[in-house]
Amino acid sequence: MSPFLFLIAGAVACFIIWWLLIETEGVYLGKRVVIWLYDLYARRYDRVKQFDDYADQLLLAAPLLDRIQPQVDPLMLDVATGSGRLPLLMARNGRFAGHVVGLDHSRNMLEVAASKVKRERFGAFISLTRGDAMDLPSPDGAFDAVACLESLEFFPDLQAALAEFARVLRPGGVLLTSNRIKTRWMPGRTVSRARLAQILHACGMLSIEFEAWQEDYDKVWARKAGARDECRVARAGSNLSTEDTEKSKESRENQCAGLISDMFLSDRCGFPGGFARYRWRI
Repeated sequence: MSPFLFLIAGAVACFIIWWLLIETEGVYLGKRVVIWLYDLYARRYDRVKQFDDYADQLLLAAPLLDRIQPQVDPLMLDVATGSGRLPLLMARNGRFAGHVVGLDHSRNMLEVAASKVKRERFGAFISLTRGDAMDLPSPDGAFDAVACLESLEFFPDLQAALAEFARVLRPGGVLLTSNRIKTRWMPGRTVSRARLAQILHACGMLSIEFEAWQEDYDKVWARKAGARDECRVARAGSNLSTEDTEKSKESRENQCAGLISDMFLSDRCGFPGGFARYRWRI
C-alpha cells in the first residue's frame, strides 16, 4: 500500500472511531458500550457539559414547578439522571418541597451525583438508584412528574421507553423530556417532532408542547391523560381542618417513603442485598 493510501485509510479509521465513540457516544455499539463510556468519563462529565445553573433554574426547574402547581411536594423520577443535574436543580429551588429519585445505568455517574448530593446536604430531597429505563422498578402511576433529558436517542426502543415513562406517571402527571434536533451525525436514532408527538399520543400523553431549548435539543412537555387527584384535594382543602390536612400530608409522605424503599430494595436495581446496602445511600 502506498503511503498516500495508508494515510487515507488511517484518516478514515480515525474518523470512524471518533464518530462511534465521541460524536455518537457509543450509541451504535450497544448499551454496554454507552454505559462503559459514561463510566469512563464520569469525573469529567460536568466539566465537559458546563451546565449553567441559572439558565437551568429558569428553563427547567421553574417551568416544571409551574406545571405541577398547586402541588409543591411532588414525587419525581429523573431517568438517565447522570451526575444529578435535575435532582440538584429541584433541591436548590426554594419552592420545591418534594423528592426526586434519580435513576441511571452508569455506576460512576451515580457516584458523582451522590457526592454532590452529600456535599450540598440534599439527602432529604434526593435519592439515587441504578436501573434500566426500559424496565423501571416502580409500580404504575407512582410519580407526579417524570423527566428524561438529552437521552431519548440512546434508548434502543424509543416507544418502549416512553411507554415506561407514561406507565409510572400518575393520571395528570407531567412529563419533561427532550428531542434531539441536530441529527446529522445520528441517522436512525432521532425522530421528528411529528413522530415524537405521535408516539407520545400512543402512550396516552396529552397537551404535547415543543419548545426551543438548546442548539442540539428541543424541550418537550406532555401530560398523562386523567384527572389530577391532587388538584381535587387542593380545591377541597379549604374545607379540611388543620388536623385533616396534617394527616393527609403524613399519609402521602408515608406512601412516598414506602415507594422509594421498594424501588431501592428491588432486585432489578442490580445489587446484591438491594440499594439500601449500597454506598450511594445518602
